[in-house]
Amino acid sequence: MGFDPRRWRPGPGRQPVTANLDGLLAENASLHREVRQLRQQLEQLRQPRPQDGGSRVSNGAAPTITSQLVERWGQAMARHPGWSGLRIGPPGGLRGLVEELRAQAWNPALSLEEGLNRQQAGLGAELEAALRGPHSRSRWAVRAAFALYGPRASEWLSEEPLRVVVELRRRLERGEQRRGTRTANHSATGDPTDGPSAGARPKRKPAPPDPRGEALRLLGLEAGASRDLIKRTYRQLAKNHHPDLGGDAEAFLRLDAAYRLLMAR
Repeated sequence: MGFDPRRWRPGPGRQPVTANLDGLLAENASLHREVRQLRQQLEQLRQPRPQDGGSRVSNGAAPTITSQLVERWGQAMARHPGWSGLRIGPPGGLRGLVEELRAQAWNPALSLEEGLNRQQAGLGAELEAALRGPHSRSRWAVRAAFALYGPRASEWLSEEPLRVVVELRRRLERGEQRRGTRTANHSATGDPTDGPSAGARPKRKPAPPDPRGEALRLLGLEAGASRDLIKRTYRQLAKNHHPDLGGDAEAFLRLDAAYRLLMAR
C-alpha cells in the first residue's frame, strides 16, 4: 500500500508535515486542469485556418474587400427600385461612366486600380481581385462607386447603398443628356459624310490639354503659384467644399485631384 500522509501521526516532540495538506492537493488538481486547457488552446492555434475565398494584400493581412463583400453590396443596391435601370454598356452605361470619371482623375494615365493604390496602398489590388468573374451589374456598379468616391466608396456602399444607386443614376442620366445634345448639334450642322467645300482651310487640331493649367484655374490661381500658396488655397477651399461640412462631394473630389496634381512635382 502507498504512504498516505493524512494517516501518519508524528512521534512525541515532532511536528506534523503540514497542516493544510488537503488544500495543497486541491491546488495541485486545479493546476493540472489549467495545463490541460492550455494544451487544448495550443492545439487549436496550431491547426490551419480555412481560407475566406477573398483576396489578400501583400503583407498577409485580412483583406478589406472580398468577393463576398462585393456580392453583399450588390444585393443591398438591388433593393433600390431603379436598380434595373443601370445599364452596363457600352456605349455609355456604367462602363462608360467609369472611363469618364477616370478621364477626370488627377492622373488619367493610371487605371482605376493603379489610382486607388496610390491613394491607399493595396486597395486597388484588393478591388481587382474581388471583382474577378463574369460581367454583372453589381460588379460594374461597385467599380463605378470606387471611381466616383475613391477609398471612401467602401463606407458609402456599406452604409448608404441606395444613395450610391441614386448618384450613379444621376451621373448616367447627365451623360445621356450630354450625348444627346452632341448628337443633335452634329445633325444640325449637316451630313458628316459631305466632303469639305473647295478652298476650305483644314481645321486645326485642338491643342493638347494642359492638366496643370486646369488645376490652377480650378483653385483660382495663376501660373507660377508657389507650393505654399497652393497649400493655403487648397485648405481654405477644402473647408468650403468638404462633404462632411455640407459641401458638394463632386466639387471636393475635383478640388482634391487638382491639388494632388499640382503638388506632384
